[in-house]
Amino acid sequence: MKLGTIAGVQLKLNVLFLLLMVLYGCLGLIEEVFIIVASLLLHEIAHAVLALILHVKVAEIELMPFGGQAKIEDFTGLEPEQEIYVALAGPLISLSVAAIFYFLPSSPNPVISLFITFNFFLGFFNLIPALPLDGGWVVRALLSTRIGYRKATLRVALTGKIIALGITGWGGYLTYMHQNAGNYIIIGVFLFWAANRESKLLAYSFMRYLIRKKGELSREGFLPSQQIVVQPETLVKTILHQTRPTYYILAVIINEKHEIVGMLTEAELIECLFEQGPRATLSDLLSTKG
Repeated sequence: MKLGTIAGVQLKLNVLFLLLMVLYGCLGLIEEVFIIVASLLLHEIAHAVLALILHVKVAEIELMPFGGQAKIEDFTGLEPEQEIYVALAGPLISLSVAAIFYFLPSSPNPVISLFITFNFFLGFFNLIPALPLDGGWVVRALLSTRIGYRKATLRVALTGKIIALGITGWGGYLTYMHQNAGNYIIIGVFLFWAANRESKLLAYSFMRYLIRKKGELSREGFLPSQQIVVQPETLVKTILHQTRPTYYILAVIINEKHEIVGMLTEAELIECLFEQGPRATLSDLLSTKG
């Protein structure tokens, strides 16, 4: 369900999350519903605004019980530092809002208390180093410089699944002990599903980008290209910064004698970024091609 657009980013409610909010409403927990949705919106607005400032293209954010899941438009990962900043913006806002309301002089109010509690939970929970939580974004960005985005994404998403199973199991145990733990089970199930989807999301983003270009090539019979003459020591991400949907990049590699030693396509450059991370150079890619 579409909620609207904030800072050029489309906000959506996950269908199952929407049903959960309707269930809360039917149980007479209208105030809780407004607090949860308002807190999540504040959290995600922080992500969207900082992404806009840093020129990181986020196509949409889907609201979940534990936060939101961002869908990246075209490329991400060229600048891991930016991904870290965008990821941390949400938890910092949630914790800051909770702290501000906590220290404001006011009479005891159950609604304010719940708002503070949920924002503290939202902020700290999202710092857990597992996808699709914000802490997972940070860890993936750090790992990607060493092992590449594909492996980093799979590892951190696996951590998310393990944590989700732990939360679900804990909820099941509390339920068995006749305690009210339905929220743990719901969050665990959502987290496992989202972590599983996150492990595929980045790959699909790259594939959709390339498929659009291949579709344009098939439809028109040609696609404008941009040839870039580079040296082997050039970072792959430096070249991919120049990519656009309207043309295809061909990297012509020359040595110190200005002799052509190879040519790489945009698809090969993307795959290298995926596998080896943003520190990979063209010489690294040429060596793997043998």
